[in-house]
This record gives sequence, C-alpha cells and structure tokens, in this order.
Amino acid sequence: MSENKTETQAFVIAAMSNKGGPGKTSSTTNVAVALALMGKRVLVVDADQQANATEVLTHGKKFYAQYGPTICDLYNNQKFDVKDVIIPARNGEEDIPGLFLIPSDPSFERVMENSMARPHREKILLRHLKSVMSDFDFILIDCSPALNLSSTNAAYIADHVIIPVDGGSFSLTGAETVLDYLDEIKEEHFTHYSLFRNEFNSSKKKMNTFLQDELEGNVRFKDNVLTTRIRADENIAQAQVVCKPLYFYKRGALVLNDYRAMAKELISLKEGAH
Repeated sequence: MSENKTETQAFVIAAMSNKGGPGKTSSTTNVAVALALMGKRVLVVDADQQANATEVLTHGKKFYAQYGPTICDLYNNQKFDVKDVIIPARNGEEDIPGLFLIPSDPSFERVMENSMARPHREKILLRHLKSVMSDFDFILIDCSPALNLSSTNAAYIADHVIIPVDGGSFSLTGAETVLDYLDEIKEEHFTHYSLFRNEFNSSKKKMNTFLQDELEGNVRFKDNVLTTRIRADENIAQAQVVCKPLYFYKRGALVLNDYRAMAKELISLKEGAH
C-alpha cells in the first residue's frame, strides 16, 4: 500500500504478536488516545476476536454485535459501508475527540472461519478501509494473538508493524515467527516494523540485560527497535478492568509519558515514510 500513499492518507500501523498477553491492546488503545490528544484523527480497528480494545473504548460493550455493526459485518458482506461500522471511542459516556473505533465481537472467530474460502480473502479489510483512508491521520489495528485471517488482512494493509516484547525469555522467538509470517504475506524481506519493550521493569536487571543483548546481537532486530520502553504499571491493568483508557482513569500515571513518547515515534515513522 505504501507506494501510493500521500501525506493526506492514513498511516496504517498493525500491532502484532503470536501470543497473548504481551501488551498489544494496552499499547494500541493508549497510544491511540495519546495521538488523539495531540490533535491527530485516529481510527482503531479491533481485529481481535477477544474484543478487548472494543471493551476499553466502548466502556464495557465487549459483545458489541448486540449494539450495532462490527468488523464481522465487513467480513460477511463486501458491500457493507465501512462508515456504518465506525463509531466514536468513548470515555465512559463521553466521546473522545478525534478517536474512532471499528468494534469487534467474540463471534468474529466464527466469521473468519467462514471467510477462509473467499477469493482474495487477504484483501477484505483493505477493500473496506480504502474509502476512509483520507479521513484519518493514523489507523491502528489491534491484531489477534493468533496469526490467522485477521492478522493476514492487517499485515497486507499495514504500512508499519509494531511488535511488543515483554519480559519473557520466549518473546523474541515469537517476534521471529511474526517476521517470518510478514515476509510470507508481503512476499519480500519485510523491513517496515519495530519491536518495543513493554512491561519494562528496571529492577529485573538480568532479564533486561539478556533481552537487550539479544536485540542488539540479532541482525534482523537491532535497527528496528523503538527508543520508547513502556514501563510496567499496575494502573494499566486497573484501567482495563474499569473499561477506560489509562489517561481517563489515572491522569497522573507515569507510564502515560511512555505512551506519549511512543506516539511521537510513530508520528516520526509516518513522516519518514513520505
């Protein structure tokens, strides 16, 4: 997609991982809020059947198909108008200015299975989003933790992919798997990606040194690591429990500085892509 991009079109970023729990959704939703607070128009696409981003950005409406159209409708019907699926993101009962959402629903798992036989199934999301590319500065896709049809669609449309690396020793192995998958989808040696440290705990010095050495020693990783590290903070999980973005749950949380820093790095990535 990027070869035809203009500055007036959205920069599409997919947050990907092949395992649950590394911080995809918390990073996507909180960075999206940071970008919106900076005056950017942002669309979050919840492309995960777990619908966690939807839960946070609709104040708890996890089973969103009860309330209106979802990403399921886009996969079920290629003529469905994407503008009917896009809703304002919410902080409680109030809209968040500049931030919008394509909600998901747990039924998306079954919908993906039913879409596997469709021709050009890897382009379903692209075909829908093309008509709204000029309406947003950023489109952030929160992918499924499985490398499934939804992840394939996100990879196909993404200008850049971000991969969270948590404190676990297997997180880098998972990143390698994602990159091999992206090479296959893009049919090239894919380089438009960034790894970032999430749930960074400065007191775990041995693990931090190990991960840093692995990142710097890996030819494929070393030039593709964001400067920003998202620190571990229990407020992140607490905000998710009450179904609010962190900024609106605890405005004084120090980790908000990290999400702002990441938002600025993503803005720089967009500017460097043009």
